[in-house]
Amino acid sequence: QSYKNKGKRASLVEVKKVKFFNIAEKTKTIGRLVAINPTIISSKINEEILKIHFKIGDNVKKNDELFKLDSKNIVRNIKRISAELKYEQQTLDLLKKQLSLRTSKSLNAINLRNQNIITQDNLDNVNILLLQNQQQIAQRKYNIRKLKIGLDENKDNLSFSKIKSPVNGNIITIEAQIGAVTNKGEVLASIVGNGSNEIETDLRSDLASKVTIGSNVEIFHNNSSYSGKVRGIVNLENIRTGTRKLRISLNEILPKNLNTSGTRFSLYIPVGESKLRLLIPKDALVPRGKQQVVYIFVNGMAKQNFIQTGVSVGSKIEILKGLNE
Repeated sequence: QSYKNKGKRASLVEVKKVKFFNIAEKTKTIGRLVAINPTIISSKINEEILKIHFKIGDNVKKNDELFKLDSKNIVRNIKRISAELKYEQQTLDLLKKQLSLRTSKSLNAINLRNQNIITQDNLDNVNILLLQNQQQIAQRKYNIRKLKIGLDENKDNLSFSKIKSPVNGNIITIEAQIGAVTNKGEVLASIVGNGSNEIETDLRSDLASKVTIGSNVEIFHNNSSYSGKVRGIVNLENIRTGTRKLRISLNEILPKNLNTSGTRFSLYIPVGESKLRLLIPKDALVPRGKQQVVYIFVNGMAKQNFIQTGVSVGSKIEILKGLNE
């Protein structure tokens, strides 16, 4: 249009198609990020803590060293056992040589007995010495196996003196102090692995009963949006608040600045069964007193239509009257 001979006026607008969507009514609520089964870091030996390499809140990578324990006693044990093992092996080698000689002597004694040159008592004495030799060899072999088990155990303990992270994640607790003597099995820290989070929210019981497990959830934080699914609904009502807890799994890994337990998100959760709804963006609504209008693009012109709205569905709104698909 021309206005008082000042030329044509134009505004850039966004145009959207009016479409049906098979969607359920959604309720808005607030959820918080919670950890799923944090990884527990515990000591496997009884030793003094010499160093703690990270602090609560630090991000760690798999195989990063978290704690260093005293290993002097373990190293001493390894040296002692190695020396005993060497001694037992040398003794075994000597006993085997002795066995070879006594076996030969036993065969000669048998021949002499067959010729009645020696008595049966002499033969029995030779065989007794042979059996004693075999017994000593068996004892040495047992000692060597026992020492090897002890050596392997101490080598494992030496590796356990450097406690490493089994996962990539964020340290949420540290329950150890430098100088303290830790016991085997004692918890030292806990780590939330990357992606090991979900969102928990409290929903009115009447609404929670209409939520379907597996339904898609829209997740928002400031200007960023994410997606998830309803993983579970706790079948226990909080009598004081009249709510039930919902657990929502994430379809993607959150950015590091949001991947912290307790971070709050806005949630749009489907309630009830899905049905076809005629939806348009909420931004298209223009108030006209108590009524609302939208502008329809027809042959290059914008024409207004009075409409009647229904339920809110995220950033869209349902149209009951005034528009066709």
